[in-house]
Amino acid sequence: MKPIITLLLMTVLGWLPGSTQITTDESIRISILTCAPGDQLYSIYGHNAIRIIDSNKGTDLVYNYGTFDFNTPGFAIKFMRGKLPYVLSIADYYDFLDEYKYYKRSVTEQVLYLDPVQQQKIMQYLAVNMLPENRAYKYDFFMDNCATRIRDIINKNVSNFVWDESKASGKTFRQIIKEYQKVMPWTNFGIDLIIGARADRKTTLSEEAFIPDYLSSAIQYARYKDPRQTGLLFRKIDILTFPPKPAVNNFLLSPWLVFIILLLIEINIYFRYLKGSVGKWIQRYDVLWLVIVTFSSALMLFMWFGTDHIPTKYNWNILWANPLIPVWWWMHKKGNPFSNKIVYFVAACILISMINAIPGCQFLPQFFHPLVIMIGSILLIKGVRLRHN
Repeated sequence: MKPIITLLLMTVLGWLPGSTQITTDESIRISILTCAPGDQLYSIYGHNAIRIIDSNKGTDLVYNYGTFDFNTPGFAIKFMRGKLPYVLSIADYYDFLDEYKYYKRSVTEQVLYLDPVQQQKIMQYLAVNMLPENRAYKYDFFMDNCATRIRDIINKNVSNFVWDESKASGKTFRQIIKEYQKVMPWTNFGIDLIIGARADRKTTLSEEAFIPDYLSSAIQYARYKDPRQTGLLFRKIDILTFPPKPAVNNFLLSPWLVFIILLLIEINIYFRYLKGSVGKWIQRYDVLWLVIVTFSSALMLFMWFGTDHIPTKYNWNILWANPLIPVWWWMHKKGNPFSNKIVYFVAACILISMINAIPGCQFLPQFFHPLVIMIGSILLIKGVRLRHN
């Protein structure tokens, strides 16, 4: 009877020969914090950080890869050009939490199931990262941010585990970020115009982890390779819980209403033109549109060629925000006959853009916001009218 009892105890406690149960150092706890999205543009995607409790030292610290300094010389220019350094910082856990209490943003904690070797490797990795020469890194929205840094730390320091790729959503980078941008319709519209074709590639589960909520989900399904071992997630704790803020979609303040009005204005101007009634205010209005389109074109080209931002390269929106539009305008005013060839080329580019923007009709390697249909319509109507002036 005694050998049977001993065998049962060994089975329950995981002491059987060949068992692969992980022994953890209970004095150390390493976990991933996931913070809910905030109200500001920089916080709408949420945030991740690493929490390490060392009861032997009496410390409870948060390692945060989402820190930047507003006092950095040339902050605005560096931010615009993708050259602003982000840094790893350390904060007391309760000080870190105070900010999220103040803004009523929920925080969850995922405690990782790690053996002492893995725990020490992560702690040593962070200690090396905290050295002055290593703290700063070049931020990239999709590939290198507060969430992907944590994903990479897990990849480099936790052995014999896999992300469960069967749980991948199959969404593109753009589709994922639009889930968070929909609460800011003008921001959603602007970002759709400024990011290029690279945002429309489908992501793997690991790549989805550039968004904090998606990293949290990936950790939930991560498993050690040995089927006898547990998953990477030991337990999940709700630290702060606040009700989600209701989305406010005010059509009266949306870009849809603005462009509907602008299209109706353009149609009205066209019929006034047919009747021979074109005032000076219409000429000024046309010049304003020329300035807006020229600025949009210049901004897209700058974000493509003049910055280090990877997501803003290969932007097919340059078809309708065509840099040849101001060239055509100038040549047309000068009476240059070559302007006729330019206008047909530009019109073809705009038509291609409009077709690509129709839901379900995308054939270019980049998604176009449906409002491109209205913008294109305005430009074509305006072009027909101005060409005969």
